[in-house]
Amino acid sequence: MVATSLQLEQLAETCSHCSLRYLCLPYGLSHEDILELERLVSTGVPIGASDELFVQGDPLEDIYAIRDGSMKTVVVDEDGLEQILGFYYPGDLLGLDGFADQKHHCTAVALEPTHVCRIPVARLDRLVDKLPSLRHQLMRLMSQALSDEEKLLLTLGRKNSMGRICSLLLTLSRRREMRGLEPSPVSLSMKRLELANFLSMRLETVSRVLTRLQRDGVIRIRHNDVDIVDPEALRARSSQGAWVADQ
Repeated sequence: MVATSLQLEQLAETCSHCSLRYLCLPYGLSHEDILELERLVSTGVPIGASDELFVQGDPLEDIYAIRDGSMKTVVVDEDGLEQILGFYYPGDLLGLDGFADQKHHCTAVALEPTHVCRIPVARLDRLVDKLPSLRHQLMRLMSQALSDEEKLLLTLGRKNSMGRICSLLLTLSRRREMRGLEPSPVSLSMKRLELANFLSMRLETVSRVLTRLQRDGVIRIRHNDVDIVDPEALRARSSQGAWVADQ
């Protein structure tokens, strides 16, 4: 029996702000398939602030979608120095780094109290063999997530401090829009020191650039939220040519 519109709407409401709704709603799923998907996903798993979801070197067992809250991924080198790789918000997938060789190459840490949906990889592998549409949607999400990360890192490497911060704000805003949310405000739930680490900037430079953007009326900072007041001005400052030394 093919799932009714009401059943699909009810399942969509469960994950209304989560990328899992694209996994759970491929066209033509039967009612039995929907029930199987519901049994597969563990929803609302709580992660405390500063707690680790998985650790660099751990075997790949699950992938995760953030339901609410936010997380960061980090790598630690042989000298114990930490480098932040990215920040993740509701709807983002975590754990994709482990698919190449079945182990995680980074550590995922909660920036604040966070809930995630957990998907066991072994069970997911068996299910996608039965549901080709689910395999297609999963591959699309993985490709999109990796592409977005590569584009952001490439962009950040070519810009000065103003361009890097503006590019990050625009990227986070665009990710909100892709999930059907308003493009603003953007959440900066990380500490300013963590933001500086990710952007390869000095802490004082991060604070100076954000203050300047607010003073010029481009953004408005409200605790951990950033309202994008003038998107055109933000895009213009983001596209400031090649890298130049900070003043």
